[in-house]
Amino acid sequence: MKLLLALALFCTPLLAQEQLQPVTLNDLLQHGNEHNMDVAAARWKMAASAAQLRKAESARFLPRLRLDIESGLVPEAKGDIFNPPADTSGLRPLGPFSRSELEFIQPIYPISRGRQLKSAAENGVSVDAADLLDARVQSAYEIKKLYHGQLLAQELLDLVQRLQNDLEEQRQELEESTALPISNRYKFELALIDLAKQEREARAQLDLARRALAWQAGFDETTPLQIRARWLAPVTVRGFDLDQLREKAFMERPDGRKLQAGIAAKRALRDAAKGAYKPQVYLGGGVRFAIAPGRTDQHNPFVKDEFNLFNGAVFLGIRQSLEFHLMAADVAKADAEYRQLASMEKRARQGAQLDGQRAFAQYRRAEDDLEAARESRSLARQWLKEAKEEYEFDPDQIKELISAFESWAHIEQQYLQSIYDFNISVADLEKASGGISLSEENPDALRDD
Repeated sequence: MKLLLALALFCTPLLAQEQLQPVTLNDLLQHGNEHNMDVAAARWKMAASAAQLRKAESARFLPRLRLDIESGLVPEAKGDIFNPPADTSGLRPLGPFSRSELEFIQPIYPISRGRQLKSAAENGVSVDAADLLDARVQSAYEIKKLYHGQLLAQELLDLVQRLQNDLEEQRQELEESTALPISNRYKFELALIDLAKQEREARAQLDLARRALAWQAGFDETTPLQIRARWLAPVTVRGFDLDQLREKAFMERPDGRKLQAGIAAKRALRDAAKGAYKPQVYLGGGVRFAIAPGRTDQHNPFVKDEFNLFNGAVFLGIRQSLEFHLMAADVAKADAEYRQLASMEKRARQGAQLDGQRAFAQYRRAEDDLEAARESRSLARQWLKEAKEEYEFDPDQIKELISAFESWAHIEQQYLQSIYDFNISVADLEKASGGISLSEENPDALRDD
């Protein structure tokens, strides 16, 4: 009994972790911002650029150090130049040796070259930061599409089931009615068959939408996500200044940031290539130490034994490359790459403004379509209500009821599609504006009552 109780206490937290609480759109966006695979890949790419920047910063001020250590066996040699070994056969016992060498080089001039390489590395980080922002903006856009798509699929499934129930309720009355021709009775049966097919398709689409949403948000695709929103509702759009949005569009968009950083990086690399013409002045030196117990230490400075020594030096060096034709080619290549990116800036700005205008026009059009769909929905519901009342008063008016019912079902589907199109147009406008948040989930759809 105690063992079962212990197992129950241990397993309860695990089961609680598997049962996720209903999530909102904001919850999915935050989770995707951290766990989406594309975002994670872009984040690691940026980390690699940051490491390259640290390397450039270290190379700018810190000396370059190298330490070599060697150990092994070497023939013993006792004596010196005046008292050589008596054994001249060359076959002498082997003994251990150890040799170490420490070298350093400290660049002194030109200092500007290190600064330019550091600037290029910094802008390289900015380029990868723009890629990370692009991955996050694209991930947020896809999550919003899948989120509203899942709600749309759920609404359409509910609509199909409602239509099936309404038709089943009217089946007996339609079969007994003598005011309808035979063709309408067959149309009724065909409509039921078609609705059953639509129900299967809606269920399959809903299951696929749930899996895709979980995968895009960084969950396992089998995670049983439950959306907190109870129905598909238009998102709440916050007020924004269109002119200000257009001005900020290029600098806020990931492609604009990436282009600006790329231009700055190419400019720094071009300046660094020009600096190759200047001589390099550096301070160098090192220490060498070697010991072999089986060999006599030679104190004569003109006698050198590579396995038994201790010396060092410090010097000032100048290095000048004379391959001016190759340096000129490097400068021309770096300048061409810089000018190539710089020439794209004006076109990219115009493209960003046009994309923003396109997204805004689509948003306005979707807003007008949604308002028209609301009016059509209201009229269709009123028509269906009056047709039902007239049918109850005069059963011979069943044709009018069927027409009203068909129109209501069609317009109800169009209304749901209009809400989805409106929400996606807002998400597209946010994406075209560089990921600026312009909306929030409709609070009415999140209410529990």
